[in-house]
Amino acid sequence: MSETDLTPSGLVIIARDELGRVITRLSSSRSRNVMSAMKSARSVLILKKGAVRVEIHYQEAQTSTYPGKALAVISTDDLISVQHDVP
Repeated sequence: MSETDLTPSGLVIIARDELGRVITRLSSSRSRNVMSAMKSARSVLILKKGAVRVEIHYQEAQTSTYPGKALAVISTDDLISVQHDVP
């Protein structure tokens, strides 16, 4: 593995189930822009069956479980509270 393989190459959006397992991961096409990636993350949370939490991380190895702190997080609870706030 070369040194460049160890360097983060953008962002990844991961969805977790209620047990915290990674059930899907998508490379963000918007490079390192977390706010833009959050728009995609919200869609993943709505559309991915079984997803209860979506996180944005720096890209790691394909088999990573992303145990570290996420750059940003959105959960199904966040979606519910936003729906209740709308008049």
